[in-house]
Amino acid sequence: MYYFKSVKHYLFTCLLIIHWPLMADPFESCPSKAFLMQQQVAQLYGVNLVTGNYSLLSDDLGTNDKINAIGFNFHDNFIYGWGYEWGTLVRIGSDYQAAPISLQNNPGVNFFVGDVALNENNYFFYKKGVSYGLYRVSLDEQSNDYLNVIKVIDGQSLALSIFDFAFHPSDSLAYTVDKNGQLYQIDVNTGVAIALGYVGEQGTFGAVYFDVDGNFYISRNNDGYVFIIDVTAENPTANFFAYGPSASQNDGARCAIAPVIDESIAATTDYGDAPDSYGTTLFSNGARHGISDIYLGNNITTEHNANVYPKTDDDDGIIFITPLLAGSDSLIQVQATGAGYLNIWGDWDRDGEFSADEKLISDKYMENTTEVFLVNTPLNALNGFTWTRARFTSISSIVASGGVPDGEVEDYRVIVNNPGNSQIQDPPYYLAFEDSWPEQGDYDMNDVVILQNSSLLLAESYAVKQIEFNGELKAMGASYHNGFAIQLDHISPANVDNTLVRFEINGILQEVSPIEADTQYLVIKVTNNLSDHIQKTENCQYFKTEKNCSNSSQMTFSITIPFINPIALDEFPEAPYNPFIFAKNDTYHGDLFFHPGRALEVHLKNKLPTSKADQTLFGIADDATQVANNYYYQTSTGLPWALAINAGSQEEWKHPSERVDLIQAYPDFQIFVETNGNKATSWFSQSNAVNSQLY
Repeated sequence: MYYFKSVKHYLFTCLLIIHWPLMADPFESCPSKAFLMQQQVAQLYGVNLVTGNYSLLSDDLGTNDKINAIGFNFHDNFIYGWGYEWGTLVRIGSDYQAAPISLQNNPGVNFFVGDVALNENNYFFYKKGVSYGLYRVSLDEQSNDYLNVIKVIDGQSLALSIFDFAFHPSDSLAYTVDKNGQLYQIDVNTGVAIALGYVGEQGTFGAVYFDVDGNFYISRNNDGYVFIIDVTAENPTANFFAYGPSASQNDGARCAIAPVIDESIAATTDYGDAPDSYGTTLFSNGARHGISDIYLGNNITTEHNANVYPKTDDDDGIIFITPLLAGSDSLIQVQATGAGYLNIWGDWDRDGEFSADEKLISDKYMENTTEVFLVNTPLNALNGFTWTRARFTSISSIVASGGVPDGEVEDYRVIVNNPGNSQIQDPPYYLAFEDSWPEQGDYDMNDVVILQNSSLLLAESYAVKQIEFNGELKAMGASYHNGFAIQLDHISPANVDNTLVRFEINGILQEVSPIEADTQYLVIKVTNNLSDHIQKTENCQYFKTEKNCSNSSQMTFSITIPFINPIALDEFPEAPYNPFIFAKNDTYHGDLFFHPGRALEVHLKNKLPTSKADQTLFGIADDATQVANNYYYQTSTGLPWALAINAGSQEEWKHPSERVDLIQAYPDFQIFVETNGNKATSWFSQSNAVNSQLY
């Protein structure tokens, strides 16, 4: 069926005819998935750029030939492309049927390069050659040029060997990569192209896309590899991103103002959980798999983005039956569901990366089986805790990062030993601080709440060779700016092997040392200001202490401290050691002191202050410290300003809501203090709490 335009448009466009069978509806929204047109008789696929996973959307688009040069038009939520059967522009709606459009001044040939602009409702298409070129056609029904083809520049003046281009979400320019790997920026209104540099990959890039953050994705036809490019970089480089589908005829489109992760729909991707230096989150092009019937163990988790250690997934596919011994064989058990290839990497030099030569297992084919493998840990593998990564997928010869369409990734924190080494895992502790010391304040014990884990590496003589701390900031109800540190009482800082100290925040390796200088005992400073590492939810004054103020922001840390000379275990302090908060320099910390700085410390009850603490502050206000009697950081009735709650055998400890006194939330705490810890020893259990007073 044909319909005719108004008289006004008839005069401008000379009886243009548009073929809209059944007047198809547009797509409901600007999609985050990419579209991929393939095959000699056009078929349309949906592609998840995160993993490369793709699915058939329609194998019947109402044509018996190819459709190419497709672009998504966010102005009307239709796909436009060039239909070879009709030799003209076609429009595709939610019914996946191509409707041919009659164009004025149609060049009369078929095109395979095209896209819809973002800042203007125009479709641009291109063909190399002096008789052809770059063309524009308006899709705006209110435009005087509606469906009138206008040549911008001829194909000899703009002579590019390209197979697709895409529009940047913000700068109104089109970008493409030619067959020789040269990145171009094209001003489609003038036809001027600027070469931005060689991206390091060559081939036929038949499908290219942008996301809302300006990341440029190019898909190579012959192997399906998807690369990501920062087009603003001084030397733009195509970095491998995902394993996508290969095809001889390939064209792509997506909504360039959509994020690459769509959190409005259920997560369909599995990530690892190692620190982000290993390539874990999407932002570091981490290992990720599209959910399918191929996985390790009995189950698989899904996330929109990775949980980075110390947050973990419920990985169950790998069991390390015997310890990993440097230079020796070990046994590991692997359970595989479905059919695929297994690869396992280990970070043997503990540099925070999985390199190509750090493999335990390479491309081992498994199908619905559980097998035990004898593997060899390299002789040069360093002692201590490190990470392994297992990936199971139907694709062979994959690397340790990047996306694949199916399977699962599982990361495991392991210890590599020389014969005689052993490990002690300390119980986890919730650390809760009231930062109003030496005043009692609101006593809600949520000014700083941290979940701390620690472990010891022992030599054969049961001497401590290394200690590792991992933690997560769970809440921060403080108006003041506080730092956080841990003192190892009576341990000399001179015994630390500083060359092997490892310090990460949120999975990112830190350039500064956590070892505080000029202290009597070893002080491990995590941060001078906890506030620097979190973002508060809009309209919320504090971090995870107020009702209706949940927050996805996180602050985690991991610190490994090796010692030059091992320390006898019976001379080493015990968990939870001596964690404390301190005032940030040059910030207000109450009317008593105004700007007390680093010298104001808040420790657990009867724990030693550091040598940098200002002891003249003891005994002021509500503080009843008696240094001579080793009576520190408590009131005259024994109330502390900091708590360490053993979380090893109970549910997550819930801190009080903002400005709720700890004793109101946990009434048995009063009994616990009055009896010097002899009664109400489970005061912190949720079953003994007034739950309405908890966050």
